[in-house]
Amino acid sequence: MSLAGPDAVPTPGEPNPTQPPPPAPAVPAPAAGPSPLTGPNAQAVPNPPSVPAPPPPPGPGVAPPFPAPPVEGRAGRIWLGVGIATAVAALCCGGGAVAAIGIGLTTTQALTEQAQASVGEYLDALADEDYSLAYSYLCDEEQASQTRRQFIDSMDGRPVISSYQLGELDPYELLMPAQLTYSGGQQVTVQYILVQDTSTAQLEVCGTQG
Repeated sequence: MSLAGPDAVPTPGEPNPTQPPPPAPAVPAPAAGPSPLTGPNAQAVPNPPSVPAPPPPPGPGVAPPFPAPPVEGRAGRIWLGVGIATAVAALCCGGGAVAAIGIGLTTTQALTEQAQASVGEYLDALADEDYSLAYSYLCDEEQASQTRRQFIDSMDGRPVISSYQLGELDPYELLMPAQLTYSGGQQVTVQYILVQDTSTAQLEVCGTQG
């Protein structure tokens, strides 16, 4: 039998009720290893592919682009093309002024060659007294004002052209001067008016000036 109290002597083999139980043994923490996101063999997780946002719908009142209407007139359509080509050259080329001058000279030369061909063919037909062929080189306005038969009759009895010499084309007014020499030796200078055919874009004789 053991005595209770602070001075009691414990019986051998029995636990001492006044002493606290021993602490539990510490459990070692797991060794730290490389993180799957920070280790030497870590691989970046790819971002999900981005989906482009759809373009905003056109607002009300937006009209689709459309080509500009053709420019009417004798020289307007030709020089409209020259102006557009000159503007493009001035914007795209470092030497815009030089390019614009070159385009203008090239276009004027091509226009002069076409005018010389048109007037030359007309005068050749007159010199050969092939007035029906000469009538085909006239513009629509001239052909509307007189029939082929009326044109042929009007040319009968006139002096026949033996030779001619063409001058320099006025590219703005489309006037081609020609010095005509008739079979009797008479010489005269005539300014032939040219217009551009709306369907073929070729220059045609459309009367004289002066």
